[in-house]
Amino acid sequence: MIKACEFLQKRHLPCVAHTINLVVQSCLAIDCLQDILLKCKRIVTYFKSSSIALSKFKASQETDIKYSLIQEVPTRWNSAYHMIERILLTNEAISKVLLSTSKAPTPFTADEVAILKDIVQLLSPFDNATKQVSSSTSVTASLIVPIVCGLLHTLDSFRLKLNSFEGIEALNCLVDQVKKRLLGYEKRTFPKMSTLLDPRFKKQGFRSPFNADDGLHALENELAALKKVSPLDPPTPTEKESDCQQPLFEFVVKNISTLGRTNRVDAIVELQQYMRAAHSPQQTDPLKFWKGAPDDSLLKTTAERLFCMQASSTESERSFSKTGQIISARRASLKAKNVDILSFLNKNMWISNYSINE
Repeated sequence: MIKACEFLQKRHLPCVAHTINLVVQSCLAIDCLQDILLKCKRIVTYFKSSSIALSKFKASQETDIKYSLIQEVPTRWNSAYHMIERILLTNEAISKVLLSTSKAPTPFTADEVAILKDIVQLLSPFDNATKQVSSSTSVTASLIVPIVCGLLHTLDSFRLKLNSFEGIEALNCLVDQVKKRLLGYEKRTFPKMSTLLDPRFKKQGFRSPFNADDGLHALENELAALKKVSPLDPPTPTEKESDCQQPLFEFVVKNISTLGRTNRVDAIVELQQYMRAAHSPQQTDPLKFWKGAPDDSLLKTTAERLFCMQASSTESERSFSKTGQIISARRASLKAKNVDILSFLNKNMWISNYSINE
């Protein structure tokens, strides 16, 4: 995808979801977590490979829903987090089966459970961030900068809640990786302008006030490029003046008629009016907000263009996966034209369903 953007000379934004996954993988690769992660994988593999142990495991769960364990898959984002979360959820049943079965792995100790709880607590906001930036039904471009800022604030709040040395080491690693890999998104032009045009965030969604001001300056340039010079109409006199007075002030009327507003002044005025307006930070949908704006609003035009940008490449990856399901072993002779039609219908069928429901 990067090569395609370079070939077409198009500006591109690195996939935020993939960058978040790199941050998590760097944390899980530190030495102090290797033993506990390896033990988790061994226990999950034991239950996956033994039908007797699996049946005992489900019978030991004193809940209506019988859970299965989840194995970590390197190519699946946040799979380690889901594996540990499921282990903690069913740890009591796991211990019963392992203690009552010969040649089974040793169950988790209290110290190991504390480490797992710290890991789950640290990785939970990253799982939430991945889901939000990977959405295909909502605006994601304006979430990049606030999510990075929110991750740093959330991690900082965890410092007094961790109960293990391994958890503290993982926290320090995550903070360093977020600053190294994710903090640079706040300096990019498109995410800055998208965040400012989202009524939920505006300048309050930034970690650095300097980056927010720089985004405002970029928005002014964007609006000034779209704005056409609209000369001011000369004021209509309220009272009819005598003929003897008009020639004396005719030069004033000419000067006013030739006076025109500059592109930048109009852009600044429109932008300041939007920034000063109060909006609810939790309940305002940016799409609905700009849908209700006047059609001649330059901010609306800019927001529609910026909000089309995706924060991650997950939607294209979903299209690749769906196309792979369409071209199965029994349908290997499909023509390329038919594959394009089927893929298009599969991804856009929701539009007809939405129209029917409306």
